[in-house]
Amino acid sequence: MAIRERWAAIRRDVRGAAKAQVANVTSDSGASGSADTAKVSVIVPVYNAMPYLTELLNSLEVQDLDASLFELIAVDDGSTDFSGEILDVYAARNSNFRVIHQENSGWPGKPRNVGIAASKAQYVFFCDADDRLGPQALRRMVDYACENDVDVLVPKMVGIGGRRVQASLFERTVKDVDLREILRSLSPQKMVRRELLVKNGITFHEDKVRLEDGMVMSQCYLLSQRTSILADYDYYYIRTREDGANISSTPTIPEGYTWSVGEIARILTEGDKDAGRAKLLVLDLYRRKCLRVYEPQRFLKFTSEIQQRWMAAHADFVDRYIPQDLEAELVTPFKQKTQFIRNRDVAGMLEYCKLESSLQPTARATGMEFRASGLAMEVSLEHGDVDTVDLLVRSRDAGAERSFTMRRAGNEASLFHAELPYSQLDDLPSAIVDFFTEASSRGMTGKLQRVTVGEQLDLPTQRDHRRPYATIHGSLSLDLRR
Repeated sequence: MAIRERWAAIRRDVRGAAKAQVANVTSDSGASGSADTAKVSVIVPVYNAMPYLTELLNSLEVQDLDASLFELIAVDDGSTDFSGEILDVYAARNSNFRVIHQENSGWPGKPRNVGIAASKAQYVFFCDADDRLGPQALRRMVDYACENDVDVLVPKMVGIGGRRVQASLFERTVKDVDLREILRSLSPQKMVRRELLVKNGITFHEDKVRLEDGMVMSQCYLLSQRTSILADYDYYYIRTREDGANISSTPTIPEGYTWSVGEIARILTEGDKDAGRAKLLVLDLYRRKCLRVYEPQRFLKFTSEIQQRWMAAHADFVDRYIPQDLEAELVTPFKQKTQFIRNRDVAGMLEYCKLESSLQPTARATGMEFRASGLAMEVSLEHGDVDTVDLLVRSRDAGAERSFTMRRAGNEASLFHAELPYSQLDDLPSAIVDFFTEASSRGMTGKLQRVTVGEQLDLPTQRDHRRPYATIHGSLSLDLRR
């Protein structure tokens, strides 16, 4: 069945909850002077966005793309500060700016839908009112998208005001980005072919639904014939507001948020014709959006009631979308936490979270010696309280690994040693291998920790084909290439 046919049922369900209603417009400056010629419409939902709004509008005024080739469609969602008045001032002096004032809807979804409906451009670019663009952003994006026939363009983002961005996603420009990779970014700050939205009936939820932008972007990625990352310029500056008014900063309702994650999982499961890949996409989503709740510094601060509500909501999600064979793809500590969730074991999760920091001690190699039968190693584990430690030697390319049990070095509580027989090391593929420790306590295991080279350690010289060295980040590796 073609992917567009697969979307028929999904669109019926999504439209039922997200169908764009006629906006209660109070005033409209009318079609911009660039409405018929614009290559891209910049769609901005605005609600009480001062003083940041002027920074965005200024960045749009100084774009080096000809004004006839882009327009701003700003939808004022019933602002109670003077954002609406500021928009009118800028629209009066920029013929390619359009301002629509409407009654407050309470969420960005409806203003974005109104903006899509008002646009005639080839592309729409979703922008937030408290962010800003680099002066060459629109020209570079439009040129690249048109030259390469792009459906969804993901521009490089830069965090401001303490905002964290996925810097690794923007290390290089990628013409055809892998679906699993791009699904790491579900925020709406993308340039999308408008026809892709209109023909497939893709709209934003208009109620107060978390991750409504992720639902839209996941549909766009699945239907896109070409999704590209553009990383050759600082295109989009995304902000954490000092007043904490970002939607992502508002209190999260466990049941509602998990329902939204479930909707994205459903979209991925039903919309991806590759069923095996769809399962991995859902697993990635679960790890990013659900398991982060159980970071110790976060979960332990919740009240008992909220802890139980999160685990009950996530248990239902796991029962539906994470079968045990898929759970096996997770690494520690995600696998153990999923087992607690599946069993609805709040007490076990709390105990694990309390132990987790002690199960992630800093691992430093303090001794290394080539002996007659093997490589002897001593490792110092700092800031931890562990019962047992395994040393893992993992091939960087092939993924093969060997595990060695470490023993305490005399009466030193933090020092552990192990001897790695050459026969087991040489059984690994001819490659570079890296060293990790995996600590356990009270039957619980922490995540792998990379072993670094202690400051006082002089690494031994090469023996046969075995050459130890420190990476640029100070981690310990062994070159076994023959």
